[in-house]
Amino acid sequence: MNDPQLIWALLGLPVAGAIVCLLLPRPRIVLKTIVWLSAAHTLLALEAARRVLAAGPLRAAYDWLYIDAFSAFHLVVLGLVYLGSSLFAGVYFGAMHGQHRFTPRVARRFGAPWLASLFAMTLVLVSNNLGVMWVGMESTTLLTAFLISLYTSRLSLEAMWKYLIICSVGIAFAFMGTLLVAAAVENPAGVESGGLLWTSLMDPATRLDPVLMKIAFAFLIVGYGTKAGLAPVHSWLPDAHSQAPAPVSAMFSGFLLNAALYCIMRYVPLVPHALGNDFASDLLVVFGTLSVLVAAAFIVFQTDAKRLLAYHSVEHLGIIALGFGLGPIGAFAALFHTLNH
Repeated sequence: MNDPQLIWALLGLPVAGAIVCLLLPRPRIVLKTIVWLSAAHTLLALEAARRVLAAGPLRAAYDWLYIDAFSAFHLVVLGLVYLGSSLFAGVYFGAMHGQHRFTPRVARRFGAPWLASLFAMTLVLVSNNLGVMWVGMESTTLLTAFLISLYTSRLSLEAMWKYLIICSVGIAFAFMGTLLVAAAVENPAGVESGGLLWTSLMDPATRLDPVLMKIAFAFLIVGYGTKAGLAPVHSWLPDAHSQAPAPVSAMFSGFLLNAALYCIMRYVPLVPHALGNDFASDLLVVFGTLSVLVAAAFIVFQTDAKRLLAYHSVEHLGIIALGFGLGPIGAFAALFHTLNH
C-alpha cells in the first residue's frame, strides 16, 4: 500500500463501517464490527506514524491530504481512544436492561454515527487544507450530537441541543477566523496556487497581513476553543458528559476535545510567521490558565461522577493548552499529557 492509498484507507474504512452498521441485524454484530474496524484503523494509524518517522510527511490528493509527525501522533492517540472505547462499549451496552435495552435499532443508531465520527476526526487530522479541516470539525459536532441522546430523555435532549447550539456558534467563529486567514494572504498568486493549504501558508515566500492574522487567531481560539472545552466557553461539556453513554463520554474526553485543540495548533505557527511575536502563545497561556482555575473551582462542588470527570477534562485541556503556549519543552509535555489524558 503506497502513501496515498494509506491515507485514503484511513478515511474510507470508517465510512464503509458506518454504512455496514446501518444494515446489520443484531446488536452483538454491530459491537464486534466497531471493535474490528477500530482495531484496523489503529493499525493503519501506527503504520502511517512509522512511515512519517522513517521518510517524512505523507501526501495525497494534490497535497490536500497531509500527515506529518504532529498529525501522525494524534492519529495514533485517536486510534487508541476509539479502540478502547469500542471494546468497553460491548461491556457497557451488554449490561443495559429495561427501557435502556440495546436493541437492534439503538445499535444501528450507535454504530453508524460512532464510526462516522471516527471518519470526521480522521479528516480533521489528515487535512492540509484549513477549510477542509473546518468542515471535518463541524461534522464531528453534527455526528456526535446523536450519540449524546442515544437514549432519548428530557435531559439528554437538552444536553444535545445545548451542545449543538454552543458548539455551532463556536464553529461559526472558527469559520470567520478561517476566512480572515484566507484574506490575510497578501500575494494573490499564493492563494491561487495553494489556497488554504497549511504547507503553502507556512512557505517563507507567502506574506500574511499581521493585523488580519491577529484578528483571525482571536476568532479561531474562541471558536475551536469552544469545541475543545476551554474556559470560559466550556458550558456544554458537563451536560453532554453527564447524559451521554459512558463510551461516548470517554471518546469526548479522550480525543474529541483534543481534535479541536489540534485545529488551533495548526494555526499557531502561522501567527509568528505574520507577526513575529508571541501573540498566539500568550493567548494559549491565558486560556489554558483560566481553564485550569475555573475547572478546579467547579470540581470541588461536584457530586455527579460524570460531571466531575467533565470538569477534569476542562482542566486537563487547559494544562495541555498551557503547555503548548510555553514553547518547545512545554509542547513536548503537552503532547505527553495528551496521551496520558
